[in-house]
Formats: sequence, C-alpha cells, structure tokens
Amino acid sequence: MLLLVICLAGLSPGLATVWLLRHRGWLLATVAGLAVTLALPGLLLLAMVAMPPLGYVVAACSAAIAVKAYDEGRVLVGTAWAVAVVAAFACAGVL
Repeated sequence: MLLLVICLAGLSPGLATVWLLRHRGWLLATVAGLAVTLALPGLLLLAMVAMPPLGYVVAACSAAIAVKAYDEGRVLVGTAWAVAVVAAFACAGVL
C-alpha cells in the first residue's frame, strides 16, 4: 500500500500543475509545480524511515550508480550519489 502511495506521489507534480494551469493560470501553476517537485525528496526520506527495506534498496542502487560515476571520471556526481547512500542507510537505521 505504501508503495502505491509513493507511486501516486510521483504523479502529483504533473497533476497539480495541469489542474492549476486550467483553473488559476501560469504563475500559480508554476509555483505549485515547483513546490510539489521539491517536496518529493522529503517524501522519499520519510518513506525510507517508515519502511527500512526501501532504504536498503535505495542505498544499493545509489552505490551502484556512484561506482559507475567514479569509473567514468565524474567525481562530483559520484560523491553526490555516495551521500545518497549514507542518507539511505541513516534512514534505514544502520548508521
């Protein structure tokens, strides 16, 4: 059930933007779309705290992406993904 809620939350920026665009105009639709989009990482963090196995999955995927980025020479991107690994493990309760 929680996974369904997370998937629906991924669609919320587009749905909110379209609805506000039709009823309120471009300015409010843009601001609302940005606000909802920026709230999604917070939703992911809360979901990882509530469901630790999700934290392990995110950490494993982030670690694989970080290693690939380091192999390609993109140090800044690899470091950002390494920070995501630490955050996912912290949310899962490992650290």
